Amino acid sequence: MYKYLYVAVALALNVSVKAQVIVEGKVKNRQNEDIPYCSIGIKNSKVATLTNDKGMYRLTIPDDLKDKEVVFNSAGYQERTFSVRDLKANANVFLADKVMALEEVVIQAKGLKEKIIGQKSRPFLTFSKMFDENVPTVEQGNIFPIYEKTRLNAYSFYIIPSSKFAELTLKLNVYAVKNGLPDQSLLNKNVIYKTSATGWQKIDLSPYKLVFNHLKEIAVTIQLIDSKSLENTKFIFGMSAKKSLSKNLLFRYQPQGSWEASEGNFISNIDVGYRNAGKEENIAREQGDTTTSDVATEQLVDFYRNREKAKKTNYGKNKKGTFTDVGDAKIYYEIYGKGAPLLLLHGNNGSIADFYQQIPAFSKNYQVIALDTRGQGRSTDLTGREYSYEQFAADLYKVIQHLQLSKVNIVGWSDGGNTGLIFNAAHPELVAKLVTIGANLNPSGVDKAIMDGFKQQLSENKMTDPRLLKLMLSQPDIASGQLDRIKNPVLIIAGSKDVIREEHTRFIHQQIRNSELEIIPNSTHYVPFEQPERLNELILKFLGK
Repeated sequence: MYKYLYVAVALALNVSVKAQVIVEGKVKNRQNEDIPYCSIGIKNSKVATLTNDKGMYRLTIPDDLKDKEVVFNSAGYQERTFSVRDLKANANVFLADKVMALEEVVIQAKGLKEKIIGQKSRPFLTFSKMFDENVPTVEQGNIFPIYEKTRLNAYSFYIIPSSKFAELTLKLNVYAVKNGLPDQSLLNKNVIYKTSATGWQKIDLSPYKLVFNHLKEIAVTIQLIDSKSLENTKFIFGMSAKKSLSKNLLFRYQPQGSWEASEGNFISNIDVGYRNAGKEENIAREQGDTTTSDVATEQLVDFYRNREKAKKTNYGKNKKGTFTDVGDAKIYYEIYGKGAPLLLLHGNNGSIADFYQQIPAFSKNYQVIALDTRGQGRSTDLTGREYSYEQFAADLYKVIQHLQLSKVNIVGWSDGGNTGLIFNAAHPELVAKLVTIGANLNPSGVDKAIMDGFKQQLSENKMTDPRLLKLMLSQPDIASGQLDRIKNPVLIIAGSKDVIREEHTRFIHQQIRNSELEIIPNSTHYVPFEQPERLNELILKFLGK
């Protein structure tokens, strides 16, 4: 359960198993109470760990550091240092309470104005800062300018949608700032937050009564101290950040290590009460405190809002869902309703849940088979190879074979539409009707600004798996000759404000002889989210002809 107690520090340092010291013990306060999530480590090294929620710890010390001192540090307690020899003799540690200076933290503050400092929405162009589930000592965060008197009400941050986990346990830290880097902790108790969702997260800090006087800045950081993984799914957890000239991306490997600062800002903000309005304008400018009117950003915000709604449904995690083994991957699918088979294919980095507003409507008349594409949702990928729509189409063929279906209808959104076109061209005998939503034949069909943004994101991003982004930049490559093979009816749908250029969508319609075209007014690439009733009506009418 407490896997972070067993971080293989010795392996990270290329030290043999024999040349090390292992210390196991417990950390308590003077009242003999357990101290959970206490930071333990050797300064300026990667030797570190945390106590678990019962105050227990296990620390592996390589032989070449056995003469160094081990530091124990926890919010609200005085820091203590021990030699390795002392810990070997008695690994149980007691920490004394720390009295916080009144000039730094005040219990009450009344008559304060309210404000949010930081990023209020997620910009269109972002990159990800990842966390390693096996290194709970890593901290990442931001510096925020504050007022003469500031009460910290809440901290909000953004978990990247491609994260995959069942649950996260996070520890929030707040520091004073010295020389542009975090300095002394300003907390007198641990702030622990748990979540099972991606997107915007808000940590309520009002119970901690954090009011700061005479501080110009504070640093807020996050640690991943425990996690639960999804079954048959690789763990991924990252926070969104944006590029900026200011070096405001903070990182350190462990609490006894040195801080590093790099260019950029986390997509995060602090909700504060404040006094001293004279600084308000400067603070807004320093932190990029804006609510953007950029259309693309607003569209993206609406998209992720729908994504969060989708995740609250049972779609994509139905207990009756199952997997098909296709050899080098397992493809997850769920079946709803009865009738002629209708397969639903989601878009890039999506899942079955994205069709949460379509499945109930379609399953009244059809046997809806909703799939998670390889390496997305709950489907796995064991290859490590670059993704391709041809591979996705091959997976779809194997699922259809497994289900012993002779003819199917397909609805594909975005990447799912691309896969649908390729599958239909390769296996026209298996397709009754095809519906594409926001599909493209090649990357030139996508708005250039969007593609430039993807290129920048890829060049800056330290993603765990960048293959989905690379897929959109280099594929598909569907030739007109392939479209000539499609004889069955096809409905081509796009939004009037789609990132797929309208002339490109119309070209697809022209190349498929037995096709119909619908450009939905006042809608973007996210038609299934934005206009579900109109979309469902169009598709059901087309399928019912």
